[in-house]
Amino acid sequence: MDDIEGKILSNRSIAPGHCLLRIRLSRPMGVVRPGQFVMMKVPDGGVFLRRPFSIYDYQKGVLTIMYKVVGKGTEQLSKAPEDTPILTLGPLGRWFTVSRRNIPIVVAGGIGFAGVYALVKKLQGKASIFFGCSTSDEVALLKDAVPFHPFVATLDGSYGFKGNVIQLLKIHLNGLKGKNVEIFTCGPDNMVKSLRGLIEPHRIPCQVLLEERMACGMGLCFGCVKKTMDAQEPYKRVCKEGPVFDLWEISL
Repeated sequence: MDDIEGKILSNRSIAPGHCLLRIRLSRPMGVVRPGQFVMMKVPDGGVFLRRPFSIYDYQKGVLTIMYKVVGKGTEQLSKAPEDTPILTLGPLGRWFTVSRRNIPIVVAGGIGFAGVYALVKKLQGKASIFFGCSTSDEVALLKDAVPFHPFVATLDGSYGFKGNVIQLLKIHLNGLKGKNVEIFTCGPDNMVKSLRGLIEPHRIPCQVLLEERMACGMGLCFGCVKKTMDAQEPYKRVCKEGPVFDLWEISL
C-alpha cells in the first residue's frame, strides 16, 4: 500500500482544541468501512512519524478527519492552510460489523465521536447515540449527528444530562430490558471501563474502537500492542487486529 497524495481543502476549528480537516485525494482510497483509520504525514519537516486518525467521513475522493490537538504533530497539522500537500496511507484496520438482529446503540466520549460517526451515518438513524463530554463547548463535535437526535451528557451540566454518558446510558438501557441490544463505542479508557461494568451482568454484545499511539499503522513495529483474553496469543496489534475489538475479548 502506497501513500496517496492530496491537498487540504479546509482545516478549521470546530470547538476549542478540536478541528475538522478535509483533504482532496489524488486517487480513490478504495472501499472505506466505519471504524477504519488512516496514517497521515503531517505537512511539516519537524514531525517524522505519521499520525493515526479515524476516518470521520469519505466520499467522492474527499477524506474528512476530525481531530483533537494533543501534541506537536496535531498542533502543526492544525496550522496547515488550504492547498497544503499532504500524504495519506489507508484505509487501514478492522472495522465495525453490524447485526441486523440487534438494536444498535452508539456510545462516544469526546473526540471518540470521530471514530464512530461513519457508523452513525451508515446506520441512518437506526441507532441511539449517546455522547459524553466535559462542557457544552464540545457539543459542537456533534454537528453532523444532530439529525439523528443524540442524547448528550456533560460533566458540568452545561448541556443535556448532568453527569457522565454511562449514567445516561444506564437510564436508557432500563427501558430496553428483554430486547436484543448491541453497543458500539469509542472514547476514553475510563468511559470504556465504566461501560463494561454497566453491561457486564447482561453480557451485552459490544464492539470498541481503541485509540493507541502507533508508528507504522501496518502491524510492523508492534508499537500499539494491546493485551487480550486470547490464551494462546494474548497480545494483539491495535493497527492490524484492531482498532475495532470485541469488548469481551480485551483486557482493560
